[in-house]
Amino acid sequence: MGKIAWSTAHQEFIISDHYYFWKLEKFIKENLNKEVEEVDNLKEVLSGEYDTLIFNYPEIPFDEDDIKIVEEFLKRGGKVGIFGYYKNEDRIADTINTLIEHFGMKHNGDIVIDEVNNDEGDNLMIRADFIDGGEVVLACTSTVEGGKPIVVGKATSKSNQNKDLVFFAEKDVNGGKLIVGGTCVFWDNYSIDRSDNRKLIEYILK
Repeated sequence: MGKIAWSTAHQEFIISDHYYFWKLEKFIKENLNKEVEEVDNLKEVLSGEYDTLIFNYPEIPFDEDDIKIVEEFLKRGGKVGIFGYYKNEDRIADTINTLIEHFGMKHNGDIVIDEVNNDEGDNLMIRADFIDGGEVVLACTSTVEGGKPIVVGKATSKSNQNKDLVFFAEKDVNGGKLIVGGTCVFWDNYSIDRSDNRKLIEYILK
């Protein structure tokens, strides 16, 4: 089974940050039976060792060389996941879009609240429906466009841009799969054990 390449090439949150991600690292090893490695040079993902490539809150825009590497990884049947945050904070939506717009997808950078279906009475901790069944909790999410919906909002959720309530979506690209998430706050130590979040994580990484 291939490894997960966790990019640090675009100043992403690192999975080796124990305070935020030790539960995720443990879940990957013990439940998914996979290895995860941080990769600071995207060219490494074409070595044949990796079947999954993750960009978790990338802060540096993608250039033509990056796009070509991702294209090639997808052509080889790889899975690519890229995850952002709400209200275009740190221009995160704009940065993500430098990659995914090339594949017909978009991170909207909007703000979604839900006064009814939320966790702990926090209207930014959205409860949403996962297509594989169950419910996930997403903190500070935006909506995304393009591809097939994976996680969708309930009727009580509202986007400040009146966007369709699609929070995670996937698209088949050249034999591979591209997954885009409106938030990266679903698999950190604070969020991973909420509702069925582990099912969503397994869907993305397995």
